[in-house]
Amino acid sequence: MENRIKKQTLLLCLFILGLAGCATSTSYDSYTYQRFPPKDPLSIVNVYSESQALGAGSPYYVIGKVSVEGFAGDGINPGSLTNQAKVIARKKGADAIINAKIEEYHYYYGEALLRFKGELIVYASAASRS
Repeated sequence: MENRIKKQTLLLCLFILGLAGCATSTSYDSYTYQRFPPKDPLSIVNVYSESQALGAGSPYYVIGKVSVEGFAGDGINPGSLTNQAKVIARKKGADAIINAKIEEYHYYYGEALLRFKGELIVYASAASRS
């Protein structure tokens, strides 16, 4: 009985996560024709806000722009948008996301649209190896 409850709970969580994934819209605009190999799904992608500057010791190339949006009423929050942006970054071979920001738009009927925006980068040493 306890195993059955655990399985049902797991399936419910996966279903909810699936709904959250379907409740978002994503876009990626490449700035280059160069392609980079995808990163491992467990690799770390750092996210830097517009106010955080990378040091001169970390030269990089901006390879594209990512945008992920969804409605708060569908269970979307800034963390889930950021995580989806990281998934896209890994698929595109990016090392980090810079100029990241969350925008919030309120509609007259009370619904809030959340949008994550940022630029994908690869560090110069990684780009020269590709």
